[in-house]
Amino acid sequence: MFNLSKTITNKMVTTEQQGPSGCSVFYQTQECLELVNEVFRFEGWKEPECNKFSLQNEKTDSAQLQEIIILELNQSKSVIEDAKNFANLIPNHKGVIVIGQEDAITTLRSLKEMGFYYVFWPVNKQEFTDFLRHVHKNQQQFAGVSQNRKAKRVAVIGTKGGVGNSLIAIELSSYLADSGAQTIMIDRQYHNSNIDILLGLKKYQKHDANNLEYQLHDMDEASANDYLTKVTDKLKLLSLEGAEPVEKLVSYTNNIADLLIRHANFIIDDYSASVDFSLDLEAIATKNNIIVLVIEPTISSIRTAQTYLQYLDNLRNSIHADRRILLFLNVHRPVGAFPLSQNDIENYLDRKVDVILHYNKMLATELLEGKRIYKQENPTSGAITNLALKIKGKTQKVKNTPLTKFKALFNR
Repeated sequence: MFNLSKTITNKMVTTEQQGPSGCSVFYQTQECLELVNEVFRFEGWKEPECNKFSLQNEKTDSAQLQEIIILELNQSKSVIEDAKNFANLIPNHKGVIVIGQEDAITTLRSLKEMGFYYVFWPVNKQEFTDFLRHVHKNQQQFAGVSQNRKAKRVAVIGTKGGVGNSLIAIELSSYLADSGAQTIMIDRQYHNSNIDILLGLKKYQKHDANNLEYQLHDMDEASANDYLTKVTDKLKLLSLEGAEPVEKLVSYTNNIADLLIRHANFIIDDYSASVDFSLDLEAIATKNNIIVLVIEPTISSIRTAQTYLQYLDNLRNSIHADRRILLFLNVHRPVGAFPLSQNDIENYLDRKVDVILHYNKMLATELLEGKRIYKQENPTSGAITNLALKIKGKTQKVKNTPLTKFKALFNR
C-alpha cells in the first residue's frame, strides 16, 4: 500500500542530506546576505544564522557555530590577512567558505593551504548551491581542503631549570585563549607538576593513565576530549599521571594530542627543562610548527640554547624547512644579577633575540594573586603579546614615543 507520509519523510531526509545541516554566515554586504538566504529558502535547508562581520577583533562563540561557515570578505583590503585572523577564532573541524573579489591565483592557493574554500564574487544562485552541496559532502566524508585545517602546534622548550618555561607556556596559552582561539596546553610534567598552581586551578586532579594503552586502540576524537581539563571556555589542559614508565606516558600524551589536532586552533606543549625524560628534538620538530626556546642571561642556558639551535637548524635545512624557531629571553632577576647582556647573547648565538620579558619585581606577587602577566603588560608592547603575534605571523606595532625611545636607550 502506498504510504504518503513515509514518502514525504524520506524525501525530506534526502534533501537534508544533500545540503548543510546548519550554516553560520558572517556577511559584509546586503547583496551577499540576500543571495545566501535566497539559496537556503529555495532549497528548503535550515535557515542560516547570520551575523554582520566586523574586522575589529571579531570574536565568536565556537559552540554556536554550525557545520558550514560562510565568511564574506568583499570589503576587505586583504582577503588572506582577514581570513587568517578569522581562522584563529573558529574550530578546525568546520567547513569554511570565503567569498571575495580577489581573483589572484595566490589568494586561492593561500586559502586552500589554510583549509578554506574560496568563491569568487559575484556568483549566481545555482553555482553557489552546487558549491554548498560539494562542501557539505566533503564535510560528511572528511574530504576536501578542510583536511588542511589543523591546530598550529607550538613547543615551548626550557634551556635549563628555573628559566620560567612553564610560566611562559601558560601565559601564551592564556593569551591565545583570551583572544578567542580554542587552545590546548599540554603539561609534560608527569610527576610533581605545579601546573595547577600556576593556572589557579582548585580541586585539580590529573587524568590517570593506568590501563590507557588498551583504551587508545578504540579512542577517537570525541573520547580524546574526555582527557582534557577545562580551565576556561577556550583553554583546555592535557595532563596525565600514572605508574607507567615515563616513556609510555609521553607516548600516551602524543597519541591523544594527535587526535585533538582538529579540535583546537593552537596546541601549546610545555617542555620544561625539569621534565624527567630526554627531549627528542627531532620528534618535537616533526610535530610542531613553531619552537620557542626560553633562555635566561646565563652561560649554561645560552650554551644549551646553542646546542639546540645547531641541531634544530640542521633538521630544518633537511626535512623540516617550514619550522620556525623563536628565542624568548626571560630576564627574571634585577639588573646586574646576570653575567650576560642581550648583546652578549646575540653575539654568542649569532642571531637576534625575538622576544624579551624584562624584570618586574612585582611579578611574583601578581602571580600569587592570580594575575596573568600579559594583563599587566602594555597591551601594545608586552612580551607575551609580542610572542603571540609572532606565532600568528604578525608584527608588533609599537608607537615611537619619548618613553619607548628612553627604554630602548636604557636597554642598550
